Amino acid sequence: MRPLAWSHSALNDFMTCPKAYFHKRIAKDVQDVPGEAATWGDRVHKAFEAYLKGVSSAEVGIRLDPELEIYKGYLDAIAARPGVMYVEQQLAINKQMEPCGWFDKDVWMRGIIDVLHVDGDTGTVLDHKTGKPKNDPRQLKLFALLVFIHHPEVQVCNSEFQWLKFGTTDSAQYLRSQEAELWQEMLPDLLRYRTAFKLEVFNPRPSGLCNGWCPVKQCQHWKPKRS
Repeated sequence: MRPLAWSHSALNDFMTCPKAYFHKRIAKDVQDVPGEAATWGDRVHKAFEAYLKGVSSAEVGIRLDPELEIYKGYLDAIAARPGVMYVEQQLAINKQMEPCGWFDKDVWMRGIIDVLHVDGDTGTVLDHKTGKPKNDPRQLKLFALLVFIHHPEVQVCNSEFQWLKFGTTDSAQYLRSQEAELWQEMLPDLLRYRTAFKLEVFNPRPSGLCNGWCPVKQCQHWKPKRS
């Protein structure tokens, strides 16, 4: 079985539970029902995208919904950062570590960057986070790797998580000279991912999610939520 193109979220799904990943992303016989928090996060991202694209195109009278007006200053500060701004940029690469189209036949990995500023040899990635702070260095690293491949002029990439509800930031800086080292860190998980497809074996990995939170009810480890 040929491995599917992966993303940060897809690899996380696989590492959390290969069986759940199989049913959600390969067999597609179950699907996650987005909760209130996920629905809210999607709405915020779409509103922020429309606002920033409107500002960058000098659209007159671009507005936010009243409940999101508290973030206007935050978004205006983002739009005012130096360099060329890219909003919700879809970046994909093939196994040769070359840029490719999102739906190309040889696509290997995909990622969507909320906001990217490229200013000379410096790139700054910003990811809006609507939930509780949870630092994920791998996501920050993957963002930087995608930027290095798609923007060869960038030598330094600053990656940021902006935790909107808490007004805090997690950030890291990566250098183009670290590319090989950063990819090396991904190899163990990517090898497990590739092996599961090769052997067509996606074993369950029991966790607290089995207690009614996972949609794969046909799994032997699934239990209903406690009332």
